[in-house]
Amino acid sequence: MKRILLLSVFTLIVSCKGQKQVHPIGEEPLNLESFDFNTGISTLFPEKNKVKTYDNAFEIKANDSETFMFQKDTTFVFSESRKPIGFEYRQINWSSRYSLADFQEYSFQKINLAATMDGKIKIIGAVADGISSADNNKLLKLLNTKYGAPKKLNGSWKDGLVIFEWAKKDRIIRFVTVRDNEESTLKIEIDPVKTKIAEGKKNPHLKSYLFVINPAFKNEVFGKLNTGDFVYLDNE
Repeated sequence: MKRILLLSVFTLIVSCKGQKQVHPIGEEPLNLESFDFNTGISTLFPEKNKVKTYDNAFEIKANDSETFMFQKDTTFVFSESRKPIGFEYRQINWSSRYSLADFQEYSFQKINLAATMDGKIKIIGAVADGISSADNNKLLKLLNTKYGAPKKLNGSWKDGLVIFEWAKKDRIIRFVTVRDNEESTLKIEIDPVKTKIAEGKKNPHLKSYLFVINPAFKNEVFGKLNTGDFVYLDNE
């Protein structure tokens, strides 16, 4: 009996060590490669990060002077009933200096999430804003190496948009690359000496979108999330 008991305790210790604790967003980058969908949304957005002056908003401290804001909104079925099917957590502001999620050596400055009504995570959408063409191609190659040959889908939102998909038992991965010409971006340059305000120069760049989806809730993801960065998720 003693040998059996010792073996059971040892197995439990090894198992616990193998599971890396998931921290609230902002405390360390989310590991997109090994993210555990058993993690509840309240782990990532604890009560301590709720904004007291605004409803359904979370404030994440980057440092002593900078913060990131997340807005929580209800997801409704697009029909007359407008049945609520969950919540979306959309990042409002971000900075190239900070990574909120990683996939091996590749960093993502912005993330958006969706969860069920009872807090189960359905999807994490990560954005690498300003990624180089070389790094984008390397990331795609890395995904191919890890998950195998992808399925190529045509995006439903934009002509010529290609979505790469890998469907695995524990997750579905979709990867999209978009060129942002900043046509809808307003940039302002302020000269405090001359008290002059001028329009800033546009900076066309690439964006990589990596979506990690919980297959248990794929029917609440595909065709149901149509706002913000989630518009790049759906195929025809």
